Amino acid sequence: MWREEDEALLTRLTDEIVFERLFRAQASAGARPPARGAGLCAALRRLPGGSEALVEATRGGKLEPLLALLEPARQIDPPPELLHHLALHHAALADAAASSTDAFVRSITAWLALGREDRYLRELGEAVTGGALARQDLDRALADAPLWPIEELGERARNGARDLTADAQRALAALGRVPEAARIARAPEALAERAARRATSIVAVAVEEALAPVIAAFTEATTHGDPSASVGASLLNRFVAVWRWSGEDESVEHAAIEQTTPLAWAHYRASRWDDLRTLIAPVAPLVDSLAKRIEEDPSQLAYAARAAQMLVFRSDVVRTEQETIVLLDRAITICPTHRNARLMKANTLCDQALRLLPGARAPTRADHDKAAGLLERAEQIYPGATRLPEARKRLGEARKLLGITS
Repeated sequence: MWREEDEALLTRLTDEIVFERLFRAQASAGARPPARGAGLCAALRRLPGGSEALVEATRGGKLEPLLALLEPARQIDPPPELLHHLALHHAALADAAASSTDAFVRSITAWLALGREDRYLRELGEAVTGGALARQDLDRALADAPLWPIEELGERARNGARDLTADAQRALAALGRVPEAARIARAPEALAERAARRATSIVAVAVEEALAPVIAAFTEATTHGDPSASVGASLLNRFVAVWRWSGEDESVEHAAIEQTTPLAWAHYRASRWDDLRTLIAPVAPLVDSLAKRIEEDPSQLAYAARAAQMLVFRSDVVRTEQETIVLLDRAITICPTHRNARLMKANTLCDQALRLLPGARAPTRADHDKAAGLLERAEQIYPGATRLPEARKRLGEARKLLGITS
């Protein structure tokens, strides 16, 4: 006779076989499935279409219908038990598939969705602790439970920060997607805000940890005077490495520009243009990124002047006048009152005007008019431009030669 116990055993063995196939299909080669992961299949079996998907996976090896049920974003209101299994399953996959952050994000999504299930979490917490925790402590633990994957990722990020490890980088990337996970999970507003704040705080600590040895090396190198341009550029490349590792974090841009500026001024004042070009080249992407942030959010006035000055430094060492104008225009856009940018832009316009005014012979009327327009713009931008008096004098001489009386 076929007993209920026999049916239960067959179901359990089937679930274990299907789960192993499922896990190996999703994980990296050689990864071992969790010992008790088959509970996921038991939870899936209770979904509409879940039994059919499991049967197809068992008999024909077709996993696609089953895989579709594993995406937290596709589960509108899944049973809390399934959410719990999905959270654990995707966390295991994240460890077994080291090339993607998506599994981490799915795990976070499932945990944050589980944050809507107060009753389930309380029953689970009471069952696990067996009354060993005081009510207040249990309440605190249950409130923090949806944030556990965020805390775990934070530990990974901090532990690998100084060595810029790939695992820590993946953790940072997943932490940056916490708001996305909260939105998909339809997490309560208060929980979503807590999760986002906690992720932001953890990322800041990890990036600060990554920057610490870089800033220490920079400080050591500048203790006994300014390093050479090549040494400075080598040190700045370490900031670039942290920036790339961190997912182009804004705080790295601030730190790099802060360290670069004094060295750049030293080369600028000594007119060492090749050295200035060598020094600032590594941080150009960081400067451009910060400038873009300021363009998109003009309220970031605190950083506008420094970013603008870095653009001005670059305008001094580019190869063409067109590049100079573009950089100066951008500097003025992000910091309209920047003195050096306005002065250099005005002087550049004066140089353009002077090339149209040959001096001893009369220019064409068209060149005269164009030069007059350039000088008018230069005076509006910076009335005290050093090249403006000479340019105005040459314009007056051109008017006489052309017979212009007004």
